[in-house]
Amino acid sequence: MLTIITLVIFAVLMLRAAYSDLSSYTLSNRLCLGVALLYPLYLFALYMDGHGLSMAAILMSLGLALIIFIIGMGLFALNLMGGGDVKLMPAVALWAGAGHIINYLFITAIVGGIFAVIIIVRNRRNQSKYYKSSENINLSVTKITESAVPYGVGIAVGGLYVAYQLVTTFSGNLV
Repeated sequence: MLTIITLVIFAVLMLRAAYSDLSSYTLSNRLCLGVALLYPLYLFALYMDGHGLSMAAILMSLGLALIIFIIGMGLFALNLMGGGDVKLMPAVALWAGAGHIINYLFITAIVGGIFAVIIIVRNRRNQSKYYKSSENINLSVTKITESAVPYGVGIAVGGLYVAYQLVTTFSGNLV
């Protein structure tokens, strides 16, 4: 039962991440840390329910999360990814493990890409709106628009997929 509770909390954190990124373009350190620190509780709950993961599976999850974090740091250094996204992606990758990492990354990329296209279309539409920079000078200047992409939504949707997969994997034996 504790396993299901930790998965529900994980799903709620994913919903919170999506809402936070959509509303303020931020993924707090507390949220990212909460997702990461809930994972050991999940492992403990699995163990207590008789479904503990092997040390190899746990180390694989940690390794994959580390690789994703290192790649994310590179993307952050190139100003291609936000800091919250860089921290949340590996935290969710812990949960995905080797069994769900490919689908998690795929879903995250697709949903993030959809949001990027929406932002691009919105920005192009807004660029057609001009205003005069001065009443005395007849110059047109494009309106500056926000071009940030709330990629945390894609990460959260990928995380919800992982939570669903983990619930369906273990729910028959846990409830």
